[in-house]
Amino acid sequence: MAGLPVTIGPISVFLFVEYGADFSIQAALGTLYAMPAIAATAAGYRMAVNFGCGWVSSQATAQGCYLAMAFFLAHFNPDPLLIFLLSMGPIIAGLGLAGSSSRSPLPAFSSNTVLVMRLAVTTALVLVITVLAPMLGPMLSGLLGTVLIVAGVLAAAAHREHGSAGGLAVMRGMMQGQIAFLAFYFVVWSLLPLLGFATYLLALAAAGLAGVVVSRWQQRLRS
Repeated sequence: MAGLPVTIGPISVFLFVEYGADFSIQAALGTLYAMPAIAATAAGYRMAVNFGCGWVSSQATAQGCYLAMAFFLAHFNPDPLLIFLLSMGPIIAGLGLAGSSSRSPLPAFSSNTVLVMRLAVTTALVLVITVLAPMLGPMLSGLLGTVLIVAGVLAAAAHREHGSAGGLAVMRGMMQGQIAFLAFYFVVWSLLPLLGFATYLLALAAAGLAGVVVSRWQQRLRS
């Protein structure tokens, strides 16, 4: 669920309301550019785990790989349609690098205090990215807000509580959610100039449809 646009989606809406359609479109484009960077995050995390790193160093490695790839893509500036078509490759690669999903559910050890802390950190990241958007610009706002929340909060907490298996499970779930994520932002980028705020309703429908397709695909693989 965290891989779906439940956090960066509201950021896009806030950017649209505060800074206009052009800014939000460019931020959506930056988010589309981030798809290969998300795969780089999974690769960096998997590499750190293979070397036996703890949750802090694993996160540092993963976020470093993300930022390096994100800034490279920001300067490379490829065509958005090409990014959309090529994004499926990094998503599949990221799924493979994150490892196979666990068949048995991991027990939840989080206390109410830890859950409140996660909520506070996630909300703070949304607010910081929104407030700093004029200084970062639309492209960097879209790039930086994509994976910091999921990988930087949820995967770190899961790794700390369950070990590397927990962190990898979150990373894999994030990669699976990126298919719906990609559908959401491609609709925003392509239709926001024409439909305005109503575009977000269509984008949510596209993300939901993609999520259903992925869910059924997973069920068939498991059966």
